[in-house]
Amino acid sequence: MVFAGSLASKPSPANIGSILNRITTGYNLQASQLFDNRFIWGYRHLYSGIWHALNAKKNDRMISKTLTIEVLLYVAGQRQIKKAFTIGVKETTQEVVGVLLGEVDQNLIKANLQLQKKLDLTPDLNLLDDFSSKNQYMIKKLMDDGYPASDFTFSEIEKAILQKIALLALE
Repeated sequence: MVFAGSLASKPSPANIGSILNRITTGYNLQASQLFDNRFIWGYRHLYSGIWHALNAKKNDRMISKTLTIEVLLYVAGQRQIKKAFTIGVKETTQEVVGVLLGEVDQNLIKANLQLQKKLDLTPDLNLLDDFSSKNQYMIKKLMDDGYPASDFTFSEIEKAILQKIALLALE
């Protein structure tokens, strides 16, 4: 399950992690992860990272010890957890994109509702496709990751992100 929304209050990242852990355990989920919306370039970015993480688990080739961290690493396109955390929720995060992975639909729905309540999250899936608000953040992130400075178009940004994820899977 993928969700997005605006945070009405600003819980600390540590508090968010604690809430996610309780919900993951309480609803018997395989994994849960929250990202700063500014660093998620739409559904293809998110689904590619999730697919590669699940594929790594299925083929017993995970980089990390948990599926939650594996999702973080692949969506970030990073092998190092410290670098991957740069796309996570910070004190400055106003909009989040989240992933809940599980096998029971009813548990996913209940977990999502509980998460919305605990985080004071106003759902808005349109945030995922609001590329104009993320453009400058994504270009800076790509340049920080070694991509040459240029006038990135939408498709060049998406291609670079998907390439980072695919290359991580090949390492």
